[in-house]
Amino acid sequence: MITVPVLSKTEAITHVISVMTEEFSIYYDTIFFETKEDLEKYSLKKIPELILLDLTDPTNDGETFLSWIKEQKPLEFTSVVAIVQNDGDRMALEMEPNKNLMLSLTERDFLRNCTRLFKIIKQNIQFLFNRNVLIDLKVQESGIFICDNDSFDIIVYTNLLTTYLAETGRIGFDTKFQLQTALMEMLLNALEHGNCNINYDEKTQWLESGRDILELISERNKDPAIAAKKIILSYDIDVNETHFSIKDEGDGFDWQDMLQRDIEPNLHGMGIKMTESMVKSLAYNEKGNEVFFSIINEPGSVNPERIPFKIKWYKDRSVIKKASEPSDSIYFLLTGSISVTHYRQVVGHYVPADILIGYSNPFSSKPFSGTMKAIDEAKIIKISKQDFEKFLEQYPSFKVFTERLKTRTYSAANPV
Repeated sequence: MITVPVLSKTEAITHVISVMTEEFSIYYDTIFFETKEDLEKYSLKKIPELILLDLTDPTNDGETFLSWIKEQKPLEFTSVVAIVQNDGDRMALEMEPNKNLMLSLTERDFLRNCTRLFKIIKQNIQFLFNRNVLIDLKVQESGIFICDNDSFDIIVYTNLLTTYLAETGRIGFDTKFQLQTALMEMLLNALEHGNCNINYDEKTQWLESGRDILELISERNKDPAIAAKKIILSYDIDVNETHFSIKDEGDGFDWQDMLQRDIEPNLHGMGIKMTESMVKSLAYNEKGNEVFFSIINEPGSVNPERIPFKIKWYKDRSVIKKASEPSDSIYFLLTGSISVTHYRQVVGHYVPADILIGYSNPFSSKPFSGTMKAIDEAKIIKISKQDFEKFLEQYPSFKVFTERLKTRTYSAANPV
């Protein structure tokens, strides 16, 4: 269970948080604070993984808390979700670099989607823990988000990723807003035209009638088969560029014809061409249900000598480690999943949300005997226990979090 301290006196906000806590009581507990000073004392004592700040009420002094937390070494791995009044406030907040800021949402979006937000966080708990750890481990960063067929998921995942890249210096804030636009356009295309199979003429008629496209998406999602579809958003951060891919479960389209068209002002249909003007090397797979594009990183934001730990790819059912092979390694699973068998019996199943996986348990010197296999295509970072222990000595605040993993189970295999 994660205890989430909340700085808020706003009745509507505290109410939806209480409702969320009651529904997800086995995963989250919340504790409310009315003063910045009390939250600061609590944070330094408990080192929370996640803090929720209400910035809609200036009497909370939440922005002062944000300035304070980024100077606190013990809290360098604590993530903050900020609630602001409107999109203008959100953009202004994100102009100030702060590695602790994980996500900012308008009050309207938060009140409508509080429970869904915390479901998303639970399903991506590895991002909460690892989003800054991989930088300090000097690992080539790579990640994946699996979006439900819902427009709010697109908002959250777009903001999570662009905020992370900006706050860690990979992109400037001008580039950030361009990237937000590009990601939103491509993700919405995947949702509307891919998974929901809304064609150009249908969308035109809908918009000309004065209705919101989100209503049409909601109508399509009444079909359980459509609602169950996913959108996969992946990223890889190289030295000079960051690469993205977005894949839906739709039938694809003639993307080459679309890219050859001239941009014409209209109700819609300009998204792909507009995105192409904002990013580098936009292209699709042959089917047309997966798009690839890149952006250029800020000069010097990624150390070219940063990769002592390499990412390895394993195909479906390939063996990562045999039971007979000794190992003192710890694994960060970035994508896919892993099965563990012992005497031909499956004894464990791991997904990225399990945070740390190792045959020598990260908290024990006793080796684990078994065979590790990839399920689907697994992307893994392998680190020796000795190197990991050195990292914990260097960053004691992360050691606090790993100690808590002894008594917790984070698994996206059993989603909220």
